[in-house]
This record gives sequence, C-alpha cells and structure tokens, in this order.
Amino acid sequence: MTGGLTWVLTRLRMVLVATLLALLIPLSAAQAETGTPAGWDVESASSQVIIGRVVLRYDPSLAAEALALAQEIPQWWSELEQGMAGDLDDRLIINYVTHAGRIADATGMPRWAAGVAHSPSGEIMVAEHGPDGSLSDLDNLVRHELAHVALYRATSGVPLPRWFHEGIAESFADRVDILRSQSLAAAVFGVGVPRLDGLESSFRGDPQQVTVAYAAARDLVNHMRYRSGGDGRQLRQLLAQLGRGRGFDAAVLSSFGVTMEELEVEWRGGLSGRFSWFPMVSSGGMPFFVLGPLVGVAFVRRRRQIRAGWARLDREEALAQAKMLASAPMAMGRAATCRC
Repeated sequence: MTGGLTWVLTRLRMVLVATLLALLIPLSAAQAETGTPAGWDVESASSQVIIGRVVLRYDPSLAAEALALAQEIPQWWSELEQGMAGDLDDRLIINYVTHAGRIADATGMPRWAAGVAHSPSGEIMVAEHGPDGSLSDLDNLVRHELAHVALYRATSGVPLPRWFHEGIAESFADRVDILRSQSLAAAVFGVGVPRLDGLESSFRGDPQQVTVAYAAARDLVNHMRYRSGGDGRQLRQLLAQLGRGRGFDAAVLSSFGVTMEELEVEWRGGLSGRFSWFPMVSSGGMPFFVLGPLVGVAFVRRRRQIRAGWARLDREEALAQAKMLASAPMAMGRAATCRC
C-alpha cells in the first residue's frame, strides 16, 4: 500500500513539474532559416524606419514596438560581429508584422513560423503574435534570425550542417529556453540524445524530437564557443576558415585541434553533469508545497497572456473589417458613374 501511494505521489509530482514548465514558458514561436527568394510583398508593413543600412518595415499598429526594436538592432548586430567574424555586411531588411499567418502568406512558409530569414539577401520577417495568438518573444526571435544572416555572411554562404546553423542561431540569440532544456535533460537521462547524424533528421521529426534537436544543437555550439577560455576564439577561427572555403570537418580539426567526433564525445561527457538537477525534480525531490503555489500562479499568468493575445487579434480583425466597410461605399459610387 505504501509503495503504491509513493508511486502515485511521484507521478503526480512529475505532472506538476511538467505543468509548471509549460505554463511559465510562452509557447515557443517557431523559426525558420529560409523562405522563398527575397522581395517579399508585405502590404501590411507600410511604415518604415531606417537605422544606418538597416530598413525596418512595420505595420503602423506596431509603431511603438518597432521603434523600440530599432534602438536595439545595431547593438545586437555588433555583438554578432564580435562573436563571429569581425566586420560583416550590415545591410538588412526586417519586416515586422502582426501575426505568423502574414509571414506564411508573404513567404510560403508554414503557418507555425513566427520568424523567417532569407540569409542570401539579408531579409527577415518576424511576427508580434505566434500562430496561437500569444505574444512572441520578439527580442529572441529577431536575434535568432539575425544570427542566421550573420552566419551566412561570416562563412560566405557555404553549406553547413543544419544542427550547426540552428545551434549558432539559438546560442547567439542568448536566451535560455527552460522547456527545451527540460526536454534535453529528459533525453539525457532517458532515451538518449541523438548522435549528430541523427540530429539532422530530428529537425524534421515530431514536436518532441524538434525541441530536443534545437536544445542539443544550442548546447553543443555553446560547448564549442566556450571550450577554450570562454572567449570564443576557436569558434571564430572555425568560421573564418569556412569563409575561406575550407571543408567543415577540416576546419573543425584545424580550429579546435580535435575532430568533430572527438568534440562530440567531449560534449556528451558533460551532459549529465550540466543537467544533474533533472533526476531530483523528476523523481520527487521537489516538495508539493513548493510546486503547488507555483503552478497556480503560472496558470493565472498564462491564461492572462492568452486572453490578451486573442483580444489583440480581435481588435486588429475588427479594425480591418471597419476599413473595408468604409471603402465599400466609395467603390460602389465610382462603379455607378462608370460609362462603359
């Protein structure tokens, strides 16, 4: 009887932990590295501000957020240059729209993509709202897409493994996603983290596989960035050699002094230590009196976020309909005077 009760309490505690993580963290706005060729037609982004050689186009209803974003972009780009390869071409076109659906309409990307970058042209599109109506993490989204463009330019556009592209973008976005970390930790102590050749296909797998793939790619790139004194020198050397046309494996060996396979072994050797907190949380080491209040607060917070997101979308839809109705009588009047 006691054993059965312990099992039930442990399972309930694990559910509470998972619920807490899901509620505290906004639904991740998905990103994509490329779309249709440049020259996206985004009619709603009819206003613009120019910062140096960056053109930020935005929906007029997003003016306040766009102007705040404009103040941050130069610093973010400078940080990418310092972390990757020094001076990079800083010509960029950033489109900021209200909803992920507008990205799909303009680029042909799936409707789950709240951010997309066309690296060869330096054109980026991000949305204020994710596909579920919740607010996107705009800073993270823009920095992620900027990193894709910066990586392309730092390496002269050479083909690179998908895990490296996404790992660089996630690492330089400089945001810790607890839900992805928890998923990676569960894989470390569960089914295992896919090897690099399997990691590539995981980006096209089910949602859980994709989450683990992004988290693993970020963690591996972080290992490469901070491996030697934490200054990122070896990673910058790798990118420089790639930009000069050297193959990926040869550039890794020259820059890090070990093969990519040996780097992977190093990285895997530290995974269990970095996620040593996970067994305690998942096995019942965290008491109910800590989890209970947190879950309650997180639930209220998440519900408010979702309601606010849908309310904004409703207002935008109502405004769009009002504009259409206002223009309808004018169109009818012109038609009535037409002499055909």
